[in-house]
Amino acid sequence: MFPEDFVVKEKIALDFVRDGRYKIYLLKKRSWNTMDALLKIAAKHRMPLSKIGYGGRKDRHALTYQYISVPREYDLSYSEPNVELSFVGFADDFISPAILQGNYFELVLRKIKKEEKEHILTRLREVEKFGYPNYFDDQRFGSVEREDEFIAERILKKHYNGALKLYFTTIHPEDKREEKERKRMIAELWGKWDEIIPLLKTKTERDVMAILKVAKSKNDMVRAIDQIPKEQLSMYFSAFQSYLWNKTLEDILPLYTDNLYEVKGKIMSYRFYKTLEKNQLKTLKNLEIPTVSYKIPDSLPEVKETINRVLAERSLKPSDFNLRKIRKSFFKSFFRNAVVFPEDLYVYEFEEDDFYKGYFKLKIKFSLPTGSFATMLIKSLTI
Repeated sequence: MFPEDFVVKEKIALDFVRDGRYKIYLLKKRSWNTMDALLKIAAKHRMPLSKIGYGGRKDRHALTYQYISVPREYDLSYSEPNVELSFVGFADDFISPAILQGNYFELVLRKIKKEEKEHILTRLREVEKFGYPNYFDDQRFGSVEREDEFIAERILKKHYNGALKLYFTTIHPEDKREEKERKRMIAELWGKWDEIIPLLKTKTERDVMAILKVAKSKNDMVRAIDQIPKEQLSMYFSAFQSYLWNKTLEDILPLYTDNLYEVKGKIMSYRFYKTLEKNQLKTLKNLEIPTVSYKIPDSLPEVKETINRVLAERSLKPSDFNLRKIRKSFFKSFFRNAVVFPEDLYVYEFEEDDFYKGYFKLKIKFSLPTGSFATMLIKSLTI
């Protein structure tokens, strides 16, 4: 897939003013994830990442447009291959998830066989009418490759050494060969701190290792974890929280429909339906599932039962999410709709694929609420 085949444009509710407290910029990026782009921008301007306001994290395998904000005393400029900033105006509010209204998508589906065309059109009509399960998609899990490799889960279980080892050694898709080799060497040398120190690259890595080298207790290990930037810890926490939410939805769907189909993802499979009976549609359309935290909001009995079962399977309980010793980041519970419906879905005519000869391509456009994944809509078309 080409980045231009997956275009995402953020929709926000923000009043622009002549001379506000914040400068608003439009961030255009191609083949970059949001956090890496923001880290580059912050580093260039020698400013804390915490000063940059943003609403959501956009996929790296796309051409995306999103808004960011900084206090008015900062003057940002950035133009590198695949990452551009342009000044939009001033506002008295900063960019945050609270002002997001959703995302607009333009997608091109490629390598479609002639005999698949009618099936795809049928599935698009079904998705428009019945929606699709509102899973968090694979990109939400970052570079996690297996279901037992969540840094946040190890922190919750007080397996601090294992969490820190994952922090230093997890290989990301965008890592270059030298970086992959560096991380493999750290993994092999884990525990031999003096031999690892020459391999360290960032200030955070050196700060963590300085504590590990003299650590004698779990409190020391917690201090080491506290050296990880808040933004990164938050990503680790939300990744595991999203995974648990997905497992809850996966277990709940069979309560409402028997006609489910599995689509394989990176670390888990996703269950989808094609159609729903009238009463099933009404129930699922109104069903909300909370994310897990120390204090989970009250929900339907079957939802509460499923959440507790999912946690028990991971040897966890809600009280484990009360991280008294780690205050830099935390788990916050919120409700999320079980199913989502694309708005203003428009389907173009099939065209011959200009890249895959002998196949067809199809362009579609639509909008989704904040936090819902267009990639899940694509997965739902494959069943």
